[in-house]
Amino acid sequence: MTRAHSWRSPRPRFAAALLLLAHMAVPARADEDTGRQYFDMNLSQLMEITITSAAKKPQTLADTAAAVFVITQEDIRRSGVTSIPEALAMAPGIQVARISASKWSISSRGFAGYTSNKLLVLIDGRSVYSPAYSGVFWNMQNTLLEDVDRIEVIRGPGGTVWGANAVNGVINIITRKASETQGSLVRAGVGSEERFMGAGRHGGRVGDNAFARLYVSGNDRGSNTLAGGDEDAFDGWNTIQGGFRTDGRVGSNSEWTVQGDVFKNDGDQILFPFWVEQSPYLVANRAGIDNSGANLLGHWQHQLGGGRRLSAQAYWDYSATDEEVFNVTYHTLDTELQYETPLGRSQALSVGLGFRRVDGSSRDSYQLELPERTDDLYSIFLQDAISMIEERLVLTLGTKYEHNDYTGCEWQPSAKLLWKPAERHSLWTSMARAVHTPSANEHEGRVLLSAYPPPDGLGPVRLAGSTDFDSETVIAYEAGYRWQQSQRLSVDLALFYNEYDSIYTVSPRARPDGLDMAFINNGVGEGYGMEASVDWKAASWLRYVLSYAYLDISFEWEDPTLALDSFKSFIGGLTPRHQVGLRQAIDLSASWQLNAWLRYVDPIECRNTLELLQVPRPVDSYLLLDLNLIWKPSRDLEVMLAGQNLLNGSQLEYVAEFLTPPTEIERGVYAKLTWRF
Repeated sequence: MTRAHSWRSPRPRFAAALLLLAHMAVPARADEDTGRQYFDMNLSQLMEITITSAAKKPQTLADTAAAVFVITQEDIRRSGVTSIPEALAMAPGIQVARISASKWSISSRGFAGYTSNKLLVLIDGRSVYSPAYSGVFWNMQNTLLEDVDRIEVIRGPGGTVWGANAVNGVINIITRKASETQGSLVRAGVGSEERFMGAGRHGGRVGDNAFARLYVSGNDRGSNTLAGGDEDAFDGWNTIQGGFRTDGRVGSNSEWTVQGDVFKNDGDQILFPFWVEQSPYLVANRAGIDNSGANLLGHWQHQLGGGRRLSAQAYWDYSATDEEVFNVTYHTLDTELQYETPLGRSQALSVGLGFRRVDGSSRDSYQLELPERTDDLYSIFLQDAISMIEERLVLTLGTKYEHNDYTGCEWQPSAKLLWKPAERHSLWTSMARAVHTPSANEHEGRVLLSAYPPPDGLGPVRLAGSTDFDSETVIAYEAGYRWQQSQRLSVDLALFYNEYDSIYTVSPRARPDGLDMAFINNGVGEGYGMEASVDWKAASWLRYVLSYAYLDISFEWEDPTLALDSFKSFIGGLTPRHQVGLRQAIDLSASWQLNAWLRYVDPIECRNTLELLQVPRPVDSYLLLDLNLIWKPSRDLEVMLAGQNLLNGSQLEYVAEFLTPPTEIERGVYAKLTWRF
């Protein structure tokens, strides 16, 4: 059952697109200063950076009653990361584990996995989760890193403003306005694992009050090594993506944005365990990766005066996966309207309406069956910020109501209190309810787990969806403290306790030809911990950022007779108890910069479908060290030499629960040149 796959490099397609951008480009001086924009800020200025994801409206970090961490463009540039998932590891409390060259496990406060589904991810407010399982295919998220303004990472529930599936966190990747990326950019790099990295972008004025940019990017990533030996993991991966953004103003009170992207990914993968209908039943299948997609988003906002604001957003998203097991296509249309108004001098009210339609189709395989269905979601949210003591004490109450086609009505309320007892000190606490609503797979899907026939086996054993499967819920209690000790030192601390109910597990159900492991709501549990970050600007040329996260999570079954006890490892054992990160940024001179990033991750225990009833597979604790040296011979030219995973020849970070053999991520070095003109 081995399928030959022809390697399709993105280089010819990327080169053609880059030539088109170069033809369109005119000599222009870039408006962005990439060298010092955030590094030159003192920490009090950083605390005043405007964020929008916590309350769905602009507010400063110091005024936010949530566990928020902002990854800036300068953080991304100096870290040397080459993808969005790698950048997310900078945030405390976010578990980022690489499964293969094209797959990640990314989660917040537990529930890790390739199919992790308790973390809502957005790009400029556009949800990028897959309706197949309410999680994210990270190899489809290839936003040009130079266009990212910031990544707002919220740990804890965000259901009141963002809706279902924002159970343990919200990540919003926010790109720069077109006016901030004027001129041209060309980036090219080569390396041992990052075999080719290329990008081109051009921005210009398209009217008296409008700006636009076009971009294209491509990456060719090498394969890694199978765990326990030197065998090639056959997981090479390449991407090409292009897009545009336009921003403009109408008069002095209205702003609009139209933007879109199109992408194509291909590469290789080993599918194991891979079950077939004939002997030997279990094989390792070498197959291809084939993903494509596109999106188009429009946003408009109008200032009505007197502190009132009306905004509207709509987007269309298309994604298609055509692979050996996954053959799914989704079209999503989403619209929302939001109105903000003060109520007297002490209250600020936000009201929002939303509608989403998801149209999904699937070509079933022996390994996976998904339903073809169209689902509608209606929502309304209401949030009121009450200033109890002006500029000192703010109480925020809110709730979101949603109606979905799986469980009907869902309510997600929250209450938050922010107290600023003195200048540079902020204390906050919150309580919220959030839900994960069933996905197509959990409701009607069927995933093959085993196919051994009797007498040695049970016949086909499938993970089966159930129309009785209900929403999973969390009641979350949080508290936090932010301290701006000086313009050189800041501390951010968050404590949390989560009560989980109706968490998924599986229950055996006999069928005439085999066995179904059906989804049921049988898990209850708790998770508690802390997350901290310290930002210290030791000197004008030296900066340290320390992050730490602790998590203890445990589950029990409401009815132990209905569930497999080993299934708890799919939830609790996948999460490291301790995670530590330390980043160092040094300006050696006006033109030389040295950056280091050290990460420690505690051991975890993993199970794939082949080991469901066996002893879990341990993944030992590990250290990761990344270093890079940046040389800027001029303001517009930058050269980077970077090393990743330098302490290990290869490192096992995670064992996927489905279809991917244990893979060790190899050490890599690369050189990159970026030219702005």
